[in-house]
Amino acid sequence: MKITFAQLNTRVGDIDSNISKAIEAYKKAESENSDIIIYPELFTTGYPPLDLLENKHFIEKNIKALKSFAATTNKAAAVIGFVDFNHGYGKKLFNSAAFIYGGKIQQILKKNLLPTYDVFDEKRYFSEGTQNKIIKFKNKKILITICEDIWGKTDLLPDKNLYSKDTMSKYSPDIIINLSASPYYFGKITLREKILCELAKDKKADIAYVNLVGANDDLVFDGSSMLISKKGKIFQLQPFTEQINTVDLSRFLERKYTENISFLKQAIVVGIKDFFKKQNLKSAIIGLSGGIDSAVVASLCVEAIGNENVLGILMPSEFTSKQSIEDAIKLSKKLGIRYKIIPIKNIYRQYLKELSLTNQEIDITLQNIQSRIRGDILMSYSNKEGGIVIATSNKSEIAMGYFTLYGDSCGAIAPIGDVLKTQVYEVAEEINKDKEIIPDSIIKRPPTAELKPNQLDQDDLPPYKILDKIIKLYIEEELSLDKIQKILKNKINIKDIIYRIELNEYKRKQIPISIKVSKKAFGSGRKIPIVRKILYYE
Repeated sequence: MKITFAQLNTRVGDIDSNISKAIEAYKKAESENSDIIIYPELFTTGYPPLDLLENKHFIEKNIKALKSFAATTNKAAAVIGFVDFNHGYGKKLFNSAAFIYGGKIQQILKKNLLPTYDVFDEKRYFSEGTQNKIIKFKNKKILITICEDIWGKTDLLPDKNLYSKDTMSKYSPDIIINLSASPYYFGKITLREKILCELAKDKKADIAYVNLVGANDDLVFDGSSMLISKKGKIFQLQPFTEQINTVDLSRFLERKYTENISFLKQAIVVGIKDFFKKQNLKSAIIGLSGGIDSAVVASLCVEAIGNENVLGILMPSEFTSKQSIEDAIKLSKKLGIRYKIIPIKNIYRQYLKELSLTNQEIDITLQNIQSRIRGDILMSYSNKEGGIVIATSNKSEIAMGYFTLYGDSCGAIAPIGDVLKTQVYEVAEEINKDKEIIPDSIIKRPPTAELKPNQLDQDDLPPYKILDKIIKLYIEEELSLDKIQKILKNKINIKDIIYRIELNEYKRKQIPISIKVSKKAFGSGRKIPIVRKILYYE
């Protein structure tokens, strides 16, 4: 049997465009004599559609589009994700898959396990299906599943026992098809492959897993669709790339991609690219400090949208070193982007005069004034140039509240807001893998905000190597204070660091979305009250 994987990039809400892509992919599948083509979860609507699902007209349009697609089909079968109405009790919609053959919808299958953890909130919109169904097609027993249905009782869940319902054990198919919209985080591709290989072996079945690719808001979908034979052979589609690929179950060459730091980098590039493309945005405005964060962000933006669409703005103060200015200019020239130098000394001095402040002690008030002056300049150029401001804060800073509200936090998106500082350096090395793009002097300099004389990040924060371990264990692995202390065995006051993380929740609620590349980001998947008793204190 030949299976075609339609690893495609959908746009949320753009049903017409999504269906056009489905039709083009189907034509290619037929030209290659494919038996069946499979598309990702909720392909018609794009994923995640969120409260667009509350619009009845939107649901009706997706069903109408599905029927029009079905009418174009012929010899090859198609399995495609869409939203169907529930005319019985419960939520009025089903997350569904249509099995289409001979120009008609032959079967409609419903998703059974609806995730409500992290970024998922599917029970807000959908009713659960009651069971899976085996479809017999060309002498094969095919079990069609939708995303979460295949991950029950596995390590991909926050808890293996999350679901009481068992959706897989009673079936003995020849082929398992899984339509997925599985967001990426660093390490997830490797984990998925391990689980699917175990399932193929356990069920003695071939698995055809097709995943969405591209980005919507803070979520990036890596694709990494794969065919896994019952004997453990793997054919994987290229991650982060749209592909339509036909694979013969009876004979195929193995192909796998090993996950490394380049995957994290590529995820961010895809996140930036689709943020611009899907909103018809053109240009990016970035404040260049001469530091590692803005250098990495500028480099990633250039890769995503082209150097002609990136403007760097250098805003030196009286505390900015000559080295920082030189490095920022050097970076701009290497990237081939336009740049402007707008000193803020006179504006800053005028602030001090009007607010009757002295410059003798550069306290937090004066530091934040400088940052907010820069934020205002960036937003002014956003208006003038018609571009959007890109925030450059990393996850370590965001965790500790080490940024200025309405200053360096302003912008439409924070590309590295889910990237720990130690990872930022790894991404920089990956950017420089073939040739020096980020000047070596930027990478080697100790991090500094340069908001007062001789300032270094380490004066206000723990060493990043220690801080990042704590953030990873506390936020991403969700471990308790006691467990973290046992793991790190460090003299540093971990309790105070966790307190500072929690204390700054109100600031995080006001910053741009970050591209999610970890198991747990400061974003839509972490719902912490602002007004609360802070753990481990009081």
